[in-house]
Amino acid sequence: MEPRPADPFAELVTLARVLVRTNKIPRHLLIVVGLCDNYPLDCVRIIGWCITLGIPYVSFFDRDGFFKKNEISLKEKFARERPDLVERIIWNFHARAPSQNGIIGSKSKINVSLLSNIDSKGKIVTLTQSLAKAVSTGDLDPEEITDKLISEKLQIKGMPDPDLALICGYTCSSHGVLPWHTQTTEFLMLPLYVNMSVKDFTCLIEKYNKSVQRHGK
Repeated sequence: MEPRPADPFAELVTLARVLVRTNKIPRHLLIVVGLCDNYPLDCVRIIGWCITLGIPYVSFFDRDGFFKKNEISLKEKFARERPDLVERIIWNFHARAPSQNGIIGSKSKINVSLLSNIDSKGKIVTLTQSLAKAVSTGDLDPEEITDKLISEKLQIKGMPDPDLALICGYTCSSHGVLPWHTQTTEFLMLPLYVNMSVKDFTCLIEKYNKSVQRHGK
């Protein structure tokens, strides 16, 4: 039996109640897909929920690049299902030249990023090669290679570190996301089934609201 489609009005009411009850909404939400049988996420609905809650950054990460490979399909699905929100989205802004401030007119934009191993551990390989070349050509002194320099180089430009990471997988781990990006991130598990409801989502947001931020400690 096919699940009944979600009621947009009921979802809006649920999200509005969460906004009233919470005083801490993540600025950057990271969805991490680990090793599982499929990719049971309705990204369109998740992005819509984030827009309603005022979350300005949402990223989807999987080490194999599933989201990157299916970027066109995701954009087409979003345009079909939420044409009212298409102009509110900046896709993969971190890969673009610096823009203004993410706000156009009176409506704030949401920055949606599709990330993979290339943006994580793969970036370490690229950085290592780049630093080695700079040293060999005399453009960089080996003593200038510090933890601070490496951390700055590995940061994803224009994107704040995630406040909350929702893990879709069998184990609660970072699944390849760099520790530099998640020093102060709260990790919570998503339910492992296809039709995640708005109630599932808001329960995790409320759980995050009650958490105490670690600030790297």
